[in-house]
Amino acid sequence: MPRYEEYGPLDTPAITEGDVGFVGMNSYLEPTSLQPGMVADSQNMVLEGDTATVRKGIDFLAGGVTLTYSAGTEQCFCSTIFSDPSSGEEFIAVATKDKVILWNDDNTSGINIDYPGSEVVATADGASFVQNFEKLILFRGASKRPLEWDGNHGAPTDFVVKTASASGGGIACPNTDYGISFRNRLIIPQPTDSDYTVLMSDLLDSNNFTAADSQFRINKGSADFLVGFIPYQEDQLIVFFRNSLHLINNIATTSAANVYEITRQHGCVARKSIAQSGPQTYFLSDNGVVVLSPGVDPAKGLGVAISKVQGETIPLTRPIQDQFADVNYAAADKACGVVFDNKYYLALPTGTCSSAANKTKSACTAAGGTWTGATVNNKIFVFDLLTSQWSSVFDYPAMSGSLAFHVDDWVICSHGSNPTKRRLFACNDTGWYLMDENSTDDSNRKIGSSAESNTTAIAAKLKTRDYLFGEQGIKSFKRGQLGASFVSSDEFTIKLNTTDPDSSTTVLSYTGGSTEEALLRFSGGRKRGYSGNIELDVSVGRPSFRHVQVEAEGQGLNARREVA
Repeated sequence: MPRYEEYGPLDTPAITEGDVGFVGMNSYLEPTSLQPGMVADSQNMVLEGDTATVRKGIDFLAGGVTLTYSAGTEQCFCSTIFSDPSSGEEFIAVATKDKVILWNDDNTSGINIDYPGSEVVATADGASFVQNFEKLILFRGASKRPLEWDGNHGAPTDFVVKTASASGGGIACPNTDYGISFRNRLIIPQPTDSDYTVLMSDLLDSNNFTAADSQFRINKGSADFLVGFIPYQEDQLIVFFRNSLHLINNIATTSAANVYEITRQHGCVARKSIAQSGPQTYFLSDNGVVVLSPGVDPAKGLGVAISKVQGETIPLTRPIQDQFADVNYAAADKACGVVFDNKYYLALPTGTCSSAANKTKSACTAAGGTWTGATVNNKIFVFDLLTSQWSSVFDYPAMSGSLAFHVDDWVICSHGSNPTKRRLFACNDTGWYLMDENSTDDSNRKIGSSAESNTTAIAAKLKTRDYLFGEQGIKSFKRGQLGASFVSSDEFTIKLNTTDPDSSTTVLSYTGGSTEEALLRFSGGRKRGYSGNIELDVSVGRPSFRHVQVEAEGQGLNARREVA
């Protein structure tokens, strides 16, 4: 006989699963297949240092400058950074109808630089800036001469019309849409052949273009056209066409320059989407965001590895392809990107559906809804360069008396007189908005805090991956806990979402009573499902979430719905 008394089956042991931090978003894959630390959705959240925090608010800082959008006179048509090469002082420069306004922390009322005579800027000009040495050049399209300012903001004189006579033996700077300054040359698209041709000025002379060795016709005769270009390592220029990418080397000595084709697999949709971080170059293609990286070609240079550029086969946006499907590509040529504080911010026009349950264009149409694409960049997609993961998608409330908030240009400007303190600004036709400050800024300024007037609470959401607890059967969710940091008046809810059967239950509504870090415990209500996730919905404040854990009991396979 047995030595000990035998008992019946014990209670089903509890099993736990969760995440000890949050590192990136993948909304495209099945939520049950995501790796620990990945979340299924992140809206208006920043995933940084394994912590999820509500994004900062935005702050309109053009209030000290006279800007009357409704009248059109003071509408901002384009923006850039102007840096004084002698003092290092930086300004945001915006072009209005009849003047350029310079603004920084020390000149909050702005410095006005008038245009000469009856010269104006209009929407149809597609205006853009470039700084060339100490001068600021304003391009106004193919029908108007560029305007030029000498850069003396201490005793400012008016812009002048850039002379139509070359200072040397070539041709003068022609009318054009945009340009860059690189390797002591002004580089522009050739307006008489702008679909294919890159034109470079003589060294140290922005108004003399020697036709013999400064024109580069690329892919002429193909069904392609020039979109933009950007400097690349040392003495190279990456040239972006609509359906292909090319590289020009030896920019400093154009007579020795050569043109190479990088790829025809990708082309560039929007010139302003191009941004760089070290050797990586990011841009918007028809397939999503693509990154160009340096490679080696050992077949060249008699066995010596020669640096070249190559594009990734799979777009960076693959993990969020479902959300990228909502981009209105009919207006995506306006997209603009920037790299700031180890993040790539890409502002894009997206669409909305008349049915809230079907947000993407394809799903909306399939459900019989009406999908309306925005014509301005109304959302920002954030890619973290340190983790190589998408962090979140930002959206913004409407602005009183004008268009919804949108981004036409990005500008990075120093904060005060300290060049190590950098600020990210978004500019549009109504002015400029402070978006973020880097980690070196010790001002402790809370952007868009509740202490400021005319603030709107940020609605944010974080949805974890689906937890399977190592079992394929139905689970009964018992309890959970969330590590959070918050201040008084922060408000958020915790939801438990289950799959098969599908349900969504608010398990905790929380309002912070004081500033603290806490471990919040909640009941699962014995909700049953094949898998479950935790959704955090923030309505007020900027709480942070560090980790989450859920406890459940397995109930075997017999509760699963069977299909014959």
